[in-house]
Amino acid sequence: MTTMNSPSTSEEILRWAEQDGVDLSMLREGLRLSPTDRLRRHESALALVEALKNAKEERLSASGRDPTDRSVQS
Repeated sequence: MTTMNSPSTSEEILRWAEQDGVDLSMLREGLRLSPTDRLRRHESALALVEALKNAKEERLSASGRDPTDRSVQS
């Protein structure tokens, strides 16, 4: 983590963030999208996460395991 005095200008803030490992290209890409497009991306990602969660629960249930059991089985 980079140690700096508090940045005071936008340029300094961006330089500080980049040096600290923030991927500014992803932020810029997201900001190029309209709010509606950002919401669509979010909804799509959320749907994927929910589908993966449901598939895992179905697989565990089919194997006779409790889907809420967090223990590791080998």
